[in-house]
Amino acid sequence: MSSTYCFLIQFILNFVGSTAADTVENNLFHGKRSDIPAPYLPTECMLEIFKHVQAQDSGLYSCLLVNRYWCKNIVPLLWSRPFEALSTENRYKLIHTYLACLDREDYLNLSSSLQSYNIKIPEIRQPLFNYSMYLEEFSYKQLEIAVHSTIHIWCNKTFINNHKQDQILLIATTLCKLFMRRSISLKSFIIDKYFSHSDIPQISTFIEQPGLSHLTRFKIDYCKPMTTNTIKLLENLPYLCSNIRCLDIKFPIFEHNHKSISRIISTQKCLNEFNLSGVRIGSERILFSLQSRHETLNIIRLENVYITEACFNALALCENLKDLSLWYCRGLYIENTSVLLKSKFSLKKLRLGFSPICSDVAGLILQVGGISLKELEIDLINSIIVEIILDCCPNVKEIKLANYFPHDNNYLFYQLFFGLSLENLEIFINSKNLDYEDMKLTGQDLPPSLKYLKLSCGFTIDQFKELFKTCNAPLETIIIDYVDLNYDHIKVITKFIREKKTVKTLGIVGMDDMTSQGIKELKMLKKRYGIFIIPSYELNQW
Repeated sequence: MSSTYCFLIQFILNFVGSTAADTVENNLFHGKRSDIPAPYLPTECMLEIFKHVQAQDSGLYSCLLVNRYWCKNIVPLLWSRPFEALSTENRYKLIHTYLACLDREDYLNLSSSLQSYNIKIPEIRQPLFNYSMYLEEFSYKQLEIAVHSTIHIWCNKTFINNHKQDQILLIATTLCKLFMRRSISLKSFIIDKYFSHSDIPQISTFIEQPGLSHLTRFKIDYCKPMTTNTIKLLENLPYLCSNIRCLDIKFPIFEHNHKSISRIISTQKCLNEFNLSGVRIGSERILFSLQSRHETLNIIRLENVYITEACFNALALCENLKDLSLWYCRGLYIENTSVLLKSKFSLKKLRLGFSPICSDVAGLILQVGGISLKELEIDLINSIIVEIILDCCPNVKEIKLANYFPHDNNYLFYQLFFGLSLENLEIFINSKNLDYEDMKLTGQDLPPSLKYLKLSCGFTIDQFKELFKTCNAPLETIIIDYVDLNYDHIKVITKFIREKKTVKTLGIVGMDDMTSQGIKELKMLKKRYGIFIIPSYELNQW
């Protein structure tokens, strides 16, 4: 049983009194609901407590059995993102439950349409709750996968393969109509595809009310040419919603439907974050439209995008910009980027990805970051870059080095790290790159102010030992994300924790696949030294 779940049990014991609490605890462990009246916390308080249990395996499902009041508060949480990380069997159960939420007319129409494929929907009882109304995040790709799994269970695979895309679209259209009509909480909509050659439902499906009217996040992720209905949806989206705060667009480089994106940008009154990836031709039109949201935009992230001088002029007008990412974009020339020096924004976070020949442009953009910059991610380190960071960005507290390999010039590490009052450091090297075996990084290179260290890269055991053996930094948090981590690495970390006595938090990616020896070692660290072991489901948040 999780520690958070145990806390809830203890909380109930203290709150409702011994008699009622004994009944509650008994119901929890014997799968019964309780009808015994008990003092209720306000709903807002209950939801805050339940959110701490939500990500844990089966935690909230057990809480469903306490009483009706708990059940009523937990069901919306469980059904807000129901498509995530489902097994084939649970996908079937999910679709089966949603079909049970259909109006009688929609259910009969779907049953009639499926009869032409010799598919008969199993008998379905009306559910206790109208589960579709709680949906908050909806990915079309996840819906396709879930429907595909359901049809596999209904029919044999040979028959499905002849008509599977038609069958999936038929059921997906019916369920999309259900979500558009019933979901009063839909905040996030993601258009992505599992079957790249099939289309999404017709636009008439998405104009149902309340539909998309409450969206705060919209994402489109396409690597193939956009389908007809997708294009129509993008054209109509400005008329369906106007309060999107986060707009995330990923197009293939040959896509040309940029007018619709520009229109979406200009009609969203509270647009706070804009992400664009993969657009080469026509990016100028999209980025130029950001001027219309210059007062509200705080975050702009561009990846593999062609950027012109006009684009940088638009970026420079976003006076409240705090977070800027330019990751392997084209058009990054001094004559294009110099306009940013006239900008009035004060960046807090900057992410730069370049080829090694772009030191001048990287240096110019770092000057734009200036003294307000607190977080920096960069893949280019040389003497010029280090000097500019130290001179222009002296208040950086957090650095992430991406795919940078310190070999014979690792003195730059020392110069950079000790020139800043660095508190957080992450080193990321793509797992496909084996150059890490030549990397020279010792604990003596780490600054004395460092409290957080995340290693998303490979290390030989000898490198690992040398790093922690020579480290004098008062590390409080260590996170290791390394695919070949083994028990020997864990022992090195244990020795460091035992000797330094500064570490409070430890995260190991891949703990679920760890050997019994490794698990035993982590339990010992938790019990003997009070180390908080970050759960696997929380690691992405650290």
